[in-house]
Amino acid sequence: MENTSEESATPGPAGPDATGDGRDVVRVRLLGDLAVEVRGTPVPLPAHAQGPALLAWLALHPGEHPRGPLAALLWPQLVASNARRRLRETVWSVRRSLGPLEGAVLDGRDTVGLRCETDVADVARALDAGEPARALALCRGALLAGAGLDAHDWVLGARAEHERRVAAARVQLTPGRLPPGSPPA
Repeated sequence: MENTSEESATPGPAGPDATGDGRDVVRVRLLGDLAVEVRGTPVPLPAHAQGPALLAWLALHPGEHPRGPLAALLWPQLVASNARRRLRETVWSVRRSLGPLEGAVLDGRDTVGLRCETDVADVARALDAGEPARALALCRGALLAGAGLDAHDWVLGARAEHERRVAAARVQLTPGRLPPGSPPA
């Protein structure tokens, strides 16, 4: 089935690519060290001090988001106008880091988002499909471990939620436990 521009603009479960043709994909690794690939090639993280945080937050939260609350999340110590200015600068840095796929950054007047694929989404799809062993095999470390983002409360909350889902998957694989819906022995 051919993607239309409307389909490629809406983030789906697999995270559509930036062009809609299936070849140009921004992939963000959130488990373990934060890393980004564009068209299968690793690229440096955004140069702006908060660039990695913005990239990670947008990758974890598909869709477009209001700029004001996002700016306040990343720069809580600044007045709103200064935080929004910093957000503009950081969005520009994220766009630049993606090179030819800078269009994957959904940069509207009042909203910002990122079209990408993530390892966290891959794990969630495996868990939702009832495949805990596959989900656990995809885990390469704690969420954003080593990314230097632990000062952000949202990172700690997202990490705890991911760890909860991984622990539940491990319980499903415990010997002697019946899969959901299985008749008793």
